[in-house]
Amino acid sequence: MQGKYYSTKIRPYIKPSDQHTAFGARDVLFDWVAVEIPAGTPKLVSAFANLRPKGDAGATINNFGFLLFFADDDRTSLGTVNSSQDDRPHRDLVGALEFSAENTIAMGVNSSVCTMVSGPTLDADHGRFDNLVLRPKDSLDAHTAGYRTIYMGGIANASIDWTSINAIAEAGAAEAASTQVITMDGTSMDVREHFAIGDTVAIGTSAGTPAADSQLGVIQSVDSATQLTLTDVSATELVDGDILYNIHPMEITLNFEY
Repeated sequence: MQGKYYSTKIRPYIKPSDQHTAFGARDVLFDWVAVEIPAGTPKLVSAFANLRPKGDAGATINNFGFLLFFADDDRTSLGTVNSSQDDRPHRDLVGALEFSAENTIAMGVNSSVCTMVSGPTLDADHGRFDNLVLRPKDSLDAHTAGYRTIYMGGIANASIDWTSINAIAEAGAAEAASTQVITMDGTSMDVREHFAIGDTVAIGTSAGTPAADSQLGVIQSVDSATQLTLTDVSATELVDGDILYNIHPMEITLNFEY
C-alpha cells in the first residue's frame, strides 16, 4: 500500500451452471469471498461494479440492483447460490452496501458494459450505506503477514440474468491439441459482446461427456464474431452445443482510505 489509499478488485466465482438460470430478487449471487486488505481499520470510501450482460444477441444489459454484505468471519453461509438467501441470524456482519439501477453509468451504446458506483442517487432510499468503517477480527486463521481478511457476499435486488446461447460449434479432444481455437455459434451471436481477453471460460451445460462447470481455459484473444483463442489447448473436450460462460460475470472494485 502506498499513501493512505488502497484499492482491490474482487472477481467472485459464479458457477456457469448457476448462471444458466436467471437470478431472482433476494437470490444469493455469491456466498462469502475472502478479501485481503492491509492491517488496520479502513474506511470504504467508494465501490465500483462491472456486470457482464445476458448472453443473448445484442447483449441485454444487466442494470439491476444488488446488495453487498461484509463480515469479519464466514461462519454462517448466506445460502445456496441462485436460490433465496437463508433468513438466519449472523453475528459476523460489519457492514452493507447497496448498488442501484439509478447508479448505472453507460459507456456509449455498447450494452455489454454495465458499471455502477455506490454513491448517493436522486432517490433518497439508495446509496445510504456509503463510507463504511470495516474492522477485521484481530485473530483469524485467514490473516497473512501485514494483511487482514474480511468477507464479502452478494444478494440480488432484482432479476440478474447471465443466461446464454453462446454455443460451441465444434468438437475436439484436448489430447489432440485441436481445441485452442474455438468456433462458436448461436442465433445472430457476436462473442465480442460477451467475452474479453483474460476471461476464464467454462461450460454451463453438459451436452456430452464433460460435466457442467468444466473449465476450458483463459481467453488469449477474441478473434471475430464467432471465434475465440485460448492461451493453451482446452483443458477439457469440446462438445458441439455446450454453452460457454465466463466464470467471473461480475467484478467489484473496493477503494479504502486508511
